[in-house]
Amino acid sequence: MEPVLNRGHILFTDNYYTSPLLTRYLLAHNTSICSTVKVLRKEMPVFGIGISMGEYQLRKCDNMLSVRWEDRHEVNMLTTIHTSAMLNNGKVHIYMRNPMYKPNCVIDYNVNMRLVDKCDMMLGGVECVHRSVKWTKKFFFHLKDVAVLNCFNMYLVKSGRKPSA
Repeated sequence: MEPVLNRGHILFTDNYYTSPLLTRYLLAHNTSICSTVKVLRKEMPVFGIGISMGEYQLRKCDNMLSVRWEDRHEVNMLTTIHTSAMLNNGKVHIYMRNPMYKPNCVIDYNVNMRLVDKCDMMLGGVECVHRSVKWTKKFFFHLKDVAVLNCFNMYLVKSGRKPSA
């Protein structure tokens, strides 16, 4: 990250990488973040007892907004670029027939992480890594798999057709 710090970029990360400590560091270096986060990370704010579907709770500290939102399961977000606004997600409740809302940070996160998740999904079925392999070999084979996927995507773009089976 060193070359892109202090340039005003926005970083979207998965919960594996995110913590309030990292968020403060990035804020100090003029880099914003929007991410899912694990509840048990150090310095995470404590939320109240359970919430029902569609409800959310907020905690704000030092330009960081921590959001806990209940959908089908609990979603925890840590963001430095969003407000507490709830936006209509275009869906209607199946029984009540009223519009459903999501926090704007969840909508923005889903839009920006969609391609990363799609890449992971496409690699998931064809990865050539085994559990017993050392991490260096895993990393090499993962890079190889990503390169092959990129070649396939370029073929689709250039030819405009899918290969026959």
